[in-house]
Amino acid sequence: YQSKGHEFFDVWAPEIATHYGEVFWTDQGNLPLPPEIVQRFRGKAIAITGYEVDQVMVTPTDQPGANPAADVSVPINWAYNHHYMAWMTGEHSEMQRMRVEPGSPMEGMAHGASEMMMAVDTASAERREDSSIPTSQFFSEGNGGEMRKSFHGYPEGYAQLVDSPNSWHITPMQIDTRNRNCGVTPADIKRCTTFDPGLEPRQARYGRPWKDLADYTNYSGLLECPCNGRFGGDPMFYPNAQTKIIRKKYDLLGSGMCHEGQFVSSAEDCFSAAMSLGINATKFVNKTVRDAKLPPACSVVTESDGSASTFFNVGGQAACNSGTKKMGQARSRVNVSFALELDSSNLFERSPPGKYCKEKGDILKVFLTAGSTFVAAEDARNKCEQFCWGSSNCWGCTVDCPGQQDYGELSAGCQWDAVTSCQTQSSWKGSISGDVTEKQPQGGTATITMSGPADTWFGVGLNASAMADSPYTLIINASGIMEQQIGTCGSEAEHCPGDRLASSVHVVSNVVENDVRTVVATRSLVGITPKHFTFDPYRLETLHVITAVGSTPYFSYHKAHGPAQIALTATGTATCICNLGSVGELCETGGKNCMQFVKNCAPPKGAGNAPWGDLVTQKNPTCTAAQYAGGLTCCHHKRIMLDADQPVRPELLRYHMKFRFWFQEYKADSGNGQPSHHNLERIYYQTEANAGEYDIPPAFALPGYPIVGYPDWPPNTPTPGTTCTGSCPNGLDCHCEHTITYHWTVSNIRLIYAGGHCHAPSCISIELYRNDTGKPQLLCRQLPVYGQGNVTKDKFDEAGYVVLPPCLWSDDDTSLEPSQWLPANTPVFSVKRNRNTHLGHFGEMASWQMRGVTFPAGPPKFI
Repeated sequence: YQSKGHEFFDVWAPEIATHYGEVFWTDQGNLPLPPEIVQRFRGKAIAITGYEVDQVMVTPTDQPGANPAADVSVPINWAYNHHYMAWMTGEHSEMQRMRVEPGSPMEGMAHGASEMMMAVDTASAERREDSSIPTSQFFSEGNGGEMRKSFHGYPEGYAQLVDSPNSWHITPMQIDTRNRNCGVTPADIKRCTTFDPGLEPRQARYGRPWKDLADYTNYSGLLECPCNGRFGGDPMFYPNAQTKIIRKKYDLLGSGMCHEGQFVSSAEDCFSAAMSLGINATKFVNKTVRDAKLPPACSVVTESDGSASTFFNVGGQAACNSGTKKMGQARSRVNVSFALELDSSNLFERSPPGKYCKEKGDILKVFLTAGSTFVAAEDARNKCEQFCWGSSNCWGCTVDCPGQQDYGELSAGCQWDAVTSCQTQSSWKGSISGDVTEKQPQGGTATITMSGPADTWFGVGLNASAMADSPYTLIINASGIMEQQIGTCGSEAEHCPGDRLASSVHVVSNVVENDVRTVVATRSLVGITPKHFTFDPYRLETLHVITAVGSTPYFSYHKAHGPAQIALTATGTATCICNLGSVGELCETGGKNCMQFVKNCAPPKGAGNAPWGDLVTQKNPTCTAAQYAGGLTCCHHKRIMLDADQPVRPELLRYHMKFRFWFQEYKADSGNGQPSHHNLERIYYQTEANAGEYDIPPAFALPGYPIVGYPDWPPNTPTPGTTCTGSCPNGLDCHCEHTITYHWTVSNIRLIYAGGHCHAPSCISIELYRNDTGKPQLLCRQLPVYGQGNVTKDKFDEAGYVVLPPCLWSDDDTSLEPSQWLPANTPVFSVKRNRNTHLGHFGEMASWQMRGVTFPAGPPKFI
């Protein structure tokens, strides 16, 4: 870099001091850049062309930078860098603190934190002469155990630009894995250079004894964040600790019947379930009946007087039918109230009896009548409408009696077809209103009523349990309602104020009474963009929301927050209650401070168009608290990753994070009408989409060692996602790999840098393909380089720890492959492979941390 005219400066973060097994995971404050750099680039842009990362013990202690020559690198098998997030800010930006909600389905999404800082523009940013120059930059490529030797640099002509830089910021996640018997001072750097394990919780390494795995492992099980006897440990290992509690989960169903196996089996369970679902009722009246006119098993009817009748029915035959209007209300622990009423009465324009589509488009789906009665006809029509409303290709529904050429009579042979179009209509004798029914895409109305403190802002995020879900959110103050998608800043954590959305609500009233502001608004059921939440009147029965209140009238960091749950029911009609199985709560020892989650893991193939992934199909334990066995959720700041009965040693490991930033001066015109550097935008995707991490179970369950997360998995059968060769599971030639994939689309990007993220020690490869021709074309394949333990010659060569060389492209440098333009809606997919023959791994990651530009390449200028 220096030979090519690049300069550098070094910066150190404040001291980290940890006990063995302790997690350090918090921001370290705003840190100044060197004064000479601040002065040199005041009023102009710096081009960051690359950076290096290390963790060092300093002399004198707690005086970083005083004597750089005396810095001693801390081995990665002393302090494991799980990841870091770093920023550089300037005169026109500032760091703001954002809180990560506990229990997030995507909590710590790849690299989240309990409290997170994000860079945002200040008011002066728009007044600059060149407002296109970024006011801040985010650095998180090649972060983790691979951070020190993995290359963080860009081809000539590309950089991360920052206007008037003056400070930097880092949030590292570190796990102390140094056996204290080996020492933790600079004088101990040459002691125990080969792996010498310390204490580990019983759940580490899936409970398999380290002595049985010595030939296959040379790393600490703590770096995988195993849940343990202090938090989240599974009853398989901690039967009496109450660190994981499993209970039944129930939900509402507005139409049809519960699926086979989901009927509530007892009156006791039925009555308690009804009271747990957030149904807005003044009281519950419980009844055990035998009534064919009611649904079987468990159902609830909200009455006009505000009460609710819960029925356990041992002779029911009817389907649930919540009608065209349903409503619910909930109040969170921060005293934000949210009420919702859905009116679906005009979703379809129904013809009078006696019409059918004579010439129609493609038939998307057929709904047969169960008989020749009007009731059967209405049921088939309703099912067709429900399908059609959820299909973007569906025009509407039409009666169709294939066996009757003249359409003279309604019979059991008739059906309703969901069709893509209806060119002409003809007459017949007729059956019901809606023989032809045309979808009204903007039909239906949602009436929203929210109340909270009158003197500050308050907000409600829909279909979410944390900011990391990036929910559609309504922010309320004296001015009305602001629509926002929060949690979209592009870092791995995605916990931030997010993006303003176009207005789609109509404010009916905004009144204050007794210091409480109540706002009533209406909007269409269908969101005006994919980012605006769509209220599905057929499938939305239970809605999870997050609520928050601020400290000022203006939307900013919240003062308090809390979740809520709304149950939507219709007055006078039955809503079914179904048993959806078990849910889990992760707790501190003794069942204290529990949390639960179901992550929004990407749907499987066949659930719709891309994106889709494998985690749901594999039933990966990371997706639910009930199965969760290890990872970020069990690895919070200051937690000790040991069991409650394991001692905490007093010796502290003390060190600092250190960055070296390489840079050049940015010139808006380098003499050829082009800038000296094009700014590289961050491009980020996860193979473990929406989960932020995933588990790699051992290839096989062994006698006496069931697999946490898959407790009933049969022996001699490869675990989900696993493929094996050789004589398995016990043959010497047995070799097994675990694979996940993710498929999505990208638009109008040109990659310049691409790096996958993979934790030690099991990575085989991570690959990125484009697939716009039907024949996959490899874009990037990363093959990790494993350390060999020759630390006397290379201090970063710890055995078993990885280096991940990134992929680089340039259209000017002939030593690199030319870049590829990925136009609108280019299909791409990622494939991640890990070894799991003998060992499993918690909290593995497979994200793509990339940089690129949004314009095609011009003619090359060879260098």
